[in-house]
Amino acid sequence: MFVKLEKLTIILVFAAIISYALPAKAADNSDPEALFDKVLGKYVSDEGLVDYKGLKGDKEFLEYVKYISNTEPDSLPSDKHRLAFWINAYNTFVLFGVLEEYPIKGVLEVGLVPHSFFRLKKFRTKHGKITLTTLENKKIREAFREPLIHFAVNCASGGCPKLANKAYRAETLDRQLKDGAASFINNREKNYLDREKRVLRLSKIFEWYRDDFVGKDEKLENYVAQYLNAEDSEFIKNNEVVIEFLEYDWNLNEKK
Repeated sequence: MFVKLEKLTIILVFAAIISYALPAKAADNSDPEALFDKVLGKYVSDEGLVDYKGLKGDKEFLEYVKYISNTEPDSLPSDKHRLAFWINAYNTFVLFGVLEEYPIKGVLEVGLVPHSFFRLKKFRTKHGKITLTTLENKKIREAFREPLIHFAVNCASGGCPKLANKAYRAETLDRQLKDGAASFINNREKNYLDREKRVLRLSKIFEWYRDDFVGKDEKLENYVAQYLNAEDSEFIKNNEVVIEFLEYDWNLNEKK
């Protein structure tokens, strides 16, 4: 009996994945962000941890994946709508990509080439099948030149800014991006000012994407200080600090 149920579950999950891969009409897009809100609220904690076991095979999530895959973002009414769409698309495809490989301990386990999860796995969009690297660099970074996106896109790893459990929306995008930056930069597990040693320890994100945040002659610590709590921000304004970058945590952001 249990063997039969297990086989049935596998068949249903496989059928759901196949339905994503095959051409299909877009899901009802009257309020797609509300659908994503529902999925995220159900499976993503306030700390940004994901219940991947529960999410796997969820019909509403697969419906939203289908919407992302079949929507032409260039037809959306504004740049804010398009940016919100691509951020949601990135986070959606990361979740979907993890589920295709699950169970895993982290995305670096996927593939033989380093960072294959981001560089080689492809996802279907109206702009063709693209990798997460292309999506982030071409569709988001180069197209919009908005550094705050680095606190919104989530790479399914402990070192990332937490995955928001609300969809990004054009109407609230500015606030959502600024809130995400403040939340990440003031998370002492990811960024930390040691006043005694005058060392500002930052996430590798600031090293990898430094040019997105500051110009050639600008100080990275001044950018970070905009979002730090008042005391740390004031300290940086009045003192010279040295920047050190923390090791990145690539463990899966899974809710245990």
